[in-house]
Amino acid sequence: MRRGLRPHRHPDEIIGELRALSARPADPAYPLRVIGLRELKSHNSWMHNAEPLMRGDREHAARINPKDAAVAGISDGDRCRVTSAHGAIEVTARLTEDMTEGTVAIPHGWGHDGGWQRANAAGGANVNDLMSTDLADVERLAGMSNLNGVPIRLDPVG
Repeated sequence: MRRGLRPHRHPDEIIGELRALSARPADPAYPLRVIGLRELKSHNSWMHNAEPLMRGDREHAARINPKDAAVAGISDGDRCRVTSAHGAIEVTARLTEDMTEGTVAIPHGWGHDGGWQRANAAGGANVNDLMSTDLADVERLAGMSNLNGVPIRLDPVG
């Protein structure tokens, strides 16, 4: 390597994307952000069709900071509607101080609708229903779908 040539460690494109991710959602109708969550025994959706992995009190639930839930009028165990600009799903609310205010974590891989009987019976919602399918919303640097940090709102069901 020639002296004086160093890689640029902070490209403007990456810094711009990081700033956009850390900014609060611009639309007050969607004041929170949803992120994915991986659960034990539920790493991939096919695991929902394996009987030993579905034993016990398995449920598809959103993890919500208690302060965010209070603002939305939601209590622990309530059903809630999670809405983005692209769609809506209903899940059970599980309140936890482990969540940072402004962020809601929802496990992926639920809401089956196919040939897997046990997985279909497990219920849940497909968190991908909250995501944009517009090519203009693809993450610019990697060309991937934006599946985390999507602006949402919470509403009680019923």
